[in-house]
Amino acid sequence: MRLDVVVTDAAGNPITGLEAKDFRVLDDNQALAMLSFRAVGGTQGKTDSRVSLFLIMDTVNSGLLDIPFMRDEVERFLRQNDGHLTHPVTVVLFTDAGMQLVGKTSLDGNALAEAVHAVKPPVHTIHSAAGGEALVERYQISVKALAMLVAREVPVAGRKMLLWIGPGWPVLRRPDTNFNSHSEEMNFNVIASLTNQLRQARLVVCSAGGGTEFRVADLLKPVKMAKDASAANLAVQVVAIHSGGRTLDGGNRSRPAEQLNGCVQEIGAYYTLTFDPPQGEKAFTYHGLKVTVDKPGVKVNTTAGYYAEP
Repeated sequence: MRLDVVVTDAAGNPITGLEAKDFRVLDDNQALAMLSFRAVGGTQGKTDSRVSLFLIMDTVNSGLLDIPFMRDEVERFLRQNDGHLTHPVTVVLFTDAGMQLVGKTSLDGNALAEAVHAVKPPVHTIHSAAGGEALVERYQISVKALAMLVAREVPVAGRKMLLWIGPGWPVLRRPDTNFNSHSEEMNFNVIASLTNQLRQARLVVCSAGGGTEFRVADLLKPVKMAKDASAANLAVQVVAIHSGGRTLDGGNRSRPAEQLNGCVQEIGAYYTLTFDPPQGEKAFTYHGLKVTVDKPGVKVNTTAGYYAEP
């Protein structure tokens, strides 16, 4: 099993120059032997040219008045450094009709910004006047779109980051929706599949504008059984944190372009560790993962866990 690990200081800057002896891998609190170690980026690491970014402009869950501001912030992000991007970027417009590419995958930020500038606010077909039904529909098409994108990336080599721009889809907590054993089983299967495929695709999610971790703090406990699975456990903010990414404030503390920069600064310098997971567990048993670093004052981000394969 392969893990991509980012180590940062208190200010969020990636720490480079670490060695294998500095790391310890825990699977359900049991230490595992590391099979291989690779440092990528920084003075002692090699640049991984296959690192790529997916920038998702979420209009499904954004108000029509917010979309022009989102578009302007994405343009501002792309035009930084005279439009010279450090990683290939694929811009995707997410509408009620699904996902569509905006321009072509490119290192030319100016060209992508021109394509984004031409984007017109889409017409919403899911109306808020429909109440709870509209919330459920937005949730369903959003999770489906994310799952399809992740599944397509599983066989594609290289590390990736998905930048989801917008408030995210509705967080459907249990008091707000009807649950039964069938829906719990479906939610559990989606959670397990998405968790494993994110790791296999080497894809980390960053929610720009989704709010801080505090907003979903009560949803971050691992889902180990179907009876504990709800739609709220698939909120983009939760998915981001469990993937090893972040969810950032969409308020006045920072603008989306700065939030995107905060996410991207972590993708260029990281460590890849491999280990053999424990054998003999039954299928879909959850395993919590933790990587520690023998250095004071550091934060370690990686996949929160995995589900044993059938």
